[in-house]
Amino acid sequence: MNDSTVANDTWQWYKDVVRSWMEDPGVEEHQGLNISALMMDQAYVVAETDRSVAVYSVSDDCFRCPFELQKSLSAGFDSWWVVDTARRSTWRVYTDTAEQYISLRNTTGLLCQLRPNLGEFGVYALNVTGGGCDMRTTKEPVDIYMPLLLMLGLLLGVWVVYGILKLIMSRVRRSAKLRYGDKELAIQQRLRALDTFRGIAIVFMIFVNDGAGGYWWLEHATWNGLAAGDLVFPAFLWIMGVCVPLSVKSAFAKGIPRWKILIHIFRRSIMMFLLGISLNTIYGSNMLSQLRIFGVLQRLAVAYLISAGFYALTAPKYYTPPRGACGQALKDVLSCVWCWILVGLLIAVHSAITFIVHGPDCPAGYLGPGGKHDDWVAPECSGGASGYIDRLLLGDSHLYQHSDARRVYGGIVTDPEGILGCLTSAIQALLGVQAGATVLLQRSHKARVSRWLAWALVFALAAALLAGFSRDYGVVPINKNLWSISFVLATSAVSLALLSICYTFTDAWRLWAGGPFRAPGLNAIALYVGHSICAHLFPFHWRIPVMRTHTIRLVEAFWGTALWVIIAHMMAKKKIFITL
Repeated sequence: MNDSTVANDTWQWYKDVVRSWMEDPGVEEHQGLNISALMMDQAYVVAETDRSVAVYSVSDDCFRCPFELQKSLSAGFDSWWVVDTARRSTWRVYTDTAEQYISLRNTTGLLCQLRPNLGEFGVYALNVTGGGCDMRTTKEPVDIYMPLLLMLGLLLGVWVVYGILKLIMSRVRRSAKLRYGDKELAIQQRLRALDTFRGIAIVFMIFVNDGAGGYWWLEHATWNGLAAGDLVFPAFLWIMGVCVPLSVKSAFAKGIPRWKILIHIFRRSIMMFLLGISLNTIYGSNMLSQLRIFGVLQRLAVAYLISAGFYALTAPKYYTPPRGACGQALKDVLSCVWCWILVGLLIAVHSAITFIVHGPDCPAGYLGPGGKHDDWVAPECSGGASGYIDRLLLGDSHLYQHSDARRVYGGIVTDPEGILGCLTSAIQALLGVQAGATVLLQRSHKARVSRWLAWALVFALAAALLAGFSRDYGVVPINKNLWSISFVLATSAVSLALLSICYTFTDAWRLWAGGPFRAPGLNAIALYVGHSICAHLFPFHWRIPVMRTHTIRLVEAFWGTALWVIIAHMMAKKKIFITL
């Protein structure tokens, strides 16, 4: 083997590696199939059969749905079709039928059942005979996770280099001058962990809203379950509650009367609600007859009004904890006893409505998405009591029209930020109030972190018990669309754990200043409104003629998110902090 051959082989290896990073399928055509025509998360299936059969499938994303017809095959003829590879699915091959849907309980004429593992841009051969079915790979799929790993590695490298340069510059230019925002934060006695936590939430929210590179598990669960994107909104609700005791006690310390604090809370809630309605028209209609009433900021406004208003109304100006070891250990909990009473009342009211109220011809306690769910057991009952109340009080035209649940299950309209979920959202904020009370009354780092982690363990276990340690079979499944109490407990547990980590590194050990997330956390509301308004504006978003890979969508999402992080740092450097 000469040097030229070795060089060519090495160059070919480098090209193959780069292709794998970029999700390049390597060929434009395979066995007469146009690979370049495939879009993201698609593959070809080529079928050969010795009898007339019909191929059905149901996605794992569609719980207890009927099998849907994919392709009818005739004996002696090769057929091909495009399949979705984003989520795994179960396939069945039936004989003597051509119906559009077949119940999962129907096994009449069932020839075989498969659980194929399909990948993007792959080509697969399905062979059907009287003895059964067989599927093999004729062209290997691309690795859709390589671009994500590469991007994360690149960001980690930039973060490390930035930290090293910042450390060097701080040593070179030693100064007693406070960094941006430190003076304001010192006056308000804010913890770095709170702003860092909020910054992580807003940065990830922007990334998810920008498409998250097309990875479904980084976005939102369709109905039951918990995806990464489902953690963001409850984190905002919860951290908002954490800040309530700190701000209320600070107002008391400044001599502000209780009634003025309540008026400020009410005014802020109204402004947030109205701003949310305005932002709804960016993605929806601005026709008054079709205006969506509720949304993200509206849900935050209602939860803030209930939690902050109640705490400001009931919190003592000067709290004296009970004497004794037990009283000292539980002083943060005892200081929020009225909040816990309200939590119990809200849970009771929410549970009663959920399991008693139901629409016409709908079963009581139904928690499903309607449509095809459970073989059309309740097709017009999407969202159970929550959906029924929204449709009854607000009307179909004033609800969110394009939910994933409606797309997958085909049910009637539901709003993931509807009326009934405001009760459990207030519970989430009140659980944050308890964590904030721990900051006020437990002064040592160990006491704070140990209590937060203990609460996280309790909430996580309670959520798992309610959900039956499963996605779909529990008494109260974890469900963001319904904002179920198990969802509240599970996401609060995650928030407590994340805050504990942030607090340990930023405030207890002081190994991390919170960058690059602290600056976005200082202007979270400005970034949320800004990225919503600029949802379709260049340079925050751009497109190319063919955006058919996770790679290009990931680059676009990271680009838009990075721009808002840079804007947040520029605002913080100029000491611009926007609040309602």
